[in-house]
Amino acid sequence: MDDLVEVARFMYPSDADVLESLFQKENIEYILEGSNIIPGAEARLMVNSDDVPKAVAVIKEGGFEEYLNEDI
Repeated sequence: MDDLVEVARFMYPSDADVLESLFQKENIEYILEGSNIIPGAEARLMVNSDDVPKAVAVIKEGGFEEYLNEDI
C-alpha cells in the first residue's frame, strides 16, 4: 500500500468492525491505524488513494457517514 488516505475515523477500533467486513467483501485493502494501547485514542481507517471513491461509496451505502473523513 503506497499512498494511503484516511477515509474514516473511529473513537474506538472496535467501532470499525462492520466497516472492515464490508471492505473485505468489496476487496478494498485497508489499514486500521489506531491504538488499543492508549485508551480513548482514535482509530483511522486508511486505504490506497486509488480506492478512495470505492471506499467512500461503501461507507455511505453502509450507513457509516458519521465516521467519514470530512476532508475527502
